[in-house]
Amino acid sequence: MWDLRTPSGWFFVILGALLCLAGIFSPGVRAPLTDVNVNLYAGVVTLLFGGILLWLARRAS
Repeated sequence: MWDLRTPSGWFFVILGALLCLAGIFSPGVRAPLTDVNVNLYAGVVTLLFGGILLWLARRAS
């Protein structure tokens, strides 16, 4: 039986990679009231979260 952390981890890794790519290749697209590249920072955090989920799923098996 599959651990739920495995597909969830892959989902967050893919989503984080897409956000990081959007933040890197289009840095001019920003939130209206900030000068921070939100896509890049949110992508890095999402990638880390997905990586932790995958690591926990691998460690449990």
